[in-house]
Formats: sequence, structure tokens, C-alpha cells
Amino acid sequence: MTSPQDITAAGIPLRRTTEDGVPTNDAPLVFRRARAGEYVRVRPGVFAPAERWNAASRDDRFCASATALALTSRTDPVFCRETALVLYGLPLISRPGILTLRASSSSVAGSLKREKPKGATWPLFNERRISVPRAWSGLPTGQLHPFQQRLLSGSSLVLEDLRMCLADTLPRLPWEDAIVVADALLSGLRNSPANLPAVMARPWTVQDLASLAKTSSTQKAAHRLRRIAAFASPLSGSPGESWSRVVIDRLGFEPPELQHRVRAADGRLLGILDFWWQGLRLAGEFDGKRKYAGGNSYSGRDVHPVILDEKLRSERIQEEGVRFVRWMWDDLTSPRRLEAKLLRAGVPRR
Repeated sequence: MTSPQDITAAGIPLRRTTEDGVPTNDAPLVFRRARAGEYVRVRPGVFAPAERWNAASRDDRFCASATALALTSRTDPVFCRETALVLYGLPLISRPGILTLRASSSSVAGSLKREKPKGATWPLFNERRISVPRAWSGLPTGQLHPFQQRLLSGSSLVLEDLRMCLADTLPRLPWEDAIVVADALLSGLRNSPANLPAVMARPWTVQDLASLAKTSSTQKAAHRLRRIAAFASPLSGSPGESWSRVVIDRLGFEPPELQHRVRAADGRLLGILDFWWQGLRLAGEFDGKRKYAGGNSYSGRDVHPVILDEKLRSERIQEEGVRFVRWMWDDLTSPRRLEAKLLRAGVPRR
């Protein structure tokens, strides 16, 4: 049975033990169950069933922690930097380990460490409050207005304005993360909470990305934002494809064509390839787990028909004299492995 104090965030049930500062009737029971390790105290006053909390993915626990923090704050906290990007549904390779918020003043800026509570397999996410960049002090108030993001649970979180968040965060990210985010903006592809298939948002233009440099805090940051806009592409179909482009470029290989359409002699479309080297008639394919992960895949389909369709597609394309080179996440985390595969396939250096 649920109560007004129950809320579900990213698929994790949360139980509040106070309402408007007053303890709920079942608070003593929740505290007893937490002492027994049956509940995890996510934040003071917010608990989750230990079994559900420990079985949840890291991303879901991160989103639920942000919700718990918002539920227990006296004023609406404004999430910023990588935390806001995740809550906006933008992908990151390096998932944030800290909940980052804007400090209401420099006097409250700082970090707060959360100890792992009884019953939790995983440590809690710490918090960090950071001041507004000095370079933004002269900007109109409306430009800094936070955005309210409504979650599936019906609760809402306050996120920093997306443009300001990107101008502040993208230059700080590792290059591969910055390109993954930029490609997602240009393609319109977003993640969604609670393990649902990816969703679409309004795609940005390259000019939209480049214009972020106007609100960057330093000249160095502005230069990096322009470089990010120049490298980004709306044709990357997943974070893995975006990361692949970065690694291929770093290794010095000839850049491939993206989303190449292969047709039969009669004009029938046989498939769309992630990467294509025309002179070699070579297709490059990134095979990420999410491609086949059932309801969590980009198609939302079950895994077995997806694998069968992929096999038949590859066979049809190979009949047209196309070779394939395939790689996965492990080849991107160990770039020399991808380098060896591309060299064996004959991909030239630029």
C-alpha cells in the first residue's frame, strides 16, 4: 500500500518520513526497518527498500538520489554541470559520481560526504555546491533562469538552464564526453529514466553549439566550445558511435563516412552502416550492448529478433562485396585493440 509520502524515482520507490517537517505516522516503522538493513537511508528523511536500491543500476540510483535531495531541501536545489546533463537525458561516458548543485552564495559552497548506510551494497553519492562563475555576473537574470524538469514519477527537479549548463560544463569534460554530448544534441537523441527506450528532443544545429562560446567563462573555454562544434556530427547514432569517431581520429586514421546507405543493384536499400570507407568498400560497425538490450535498446524490441535481423542484414550487405570490421566498448577503452582491427582491415592513416 502506498501513501502520500511514497514516490517513485527512476524506478526506485522512495519513502519520506517527514511531511512539511512533521514526522509521518509510519516513520518509527521505517526507522526500525532501516536499522535492520531492510531500508536504505538515501538522504535524511528519505528511504528506499534495500533490495530495490541494491538491484538498481548506477544511473537509476543517481537519479533517485537527486530526487531524494530535492525532496529534503528547504529550497529547490538547482542541479548543474554533469548532474544536470544526466537529468536532461544527455549521455556521458564518464558517469558523474557527485551530485553537483549551484550554491545560493559563496558562503555555502563546498562538498558534503555521505557515508554508506546499513543495508546498502553501494556507497551513496556525495554532494558538491559550486558558486556561479564570475563571468556570468553581468548577464541578464532571465538568461540564468533555472529550468524545471518533470520526471516520470510526477516529481520535478530544478536544473540549470541547458545553454548555461553546457557553456559551463562542455569545456571541462574529457574530449570524448564532450563529443558524445554534442553529437546527442545535434541528433536530438536523449536517454530517458526508468530503463525506457531512448527519446527524441529538438535537434540542435552546429550554429547553436558554436554560439555557446558567447557565454563561456574564459577565452580558453570559448575556443574549446568552437572546436567541439566543429567536430560534432548529427549522424552519430549512439554514444558508442560518437566515442568511436573520437578514437578513430586520435589514432590518425582516415575519417569514415557516417550512416552510409548500401543499396542492391536494383536500388533496394539493404542497410545503413555506422561507418564507411568508400575506397575499401569497408563497413565499420560499433556493437554496443544497448543495441541488443531488449526494452532498454534504442528500438525497444526484444533481443532475439534484433540479433536475427542484424545477421540477415549483414549477409545481404556482404553479398554486395562489402567487408565488415566490428568493435565493442572494450575496443574503445583499449584503443590499441581498435587500432589493430582497423589496420588488419586496411584502413589508411590520414
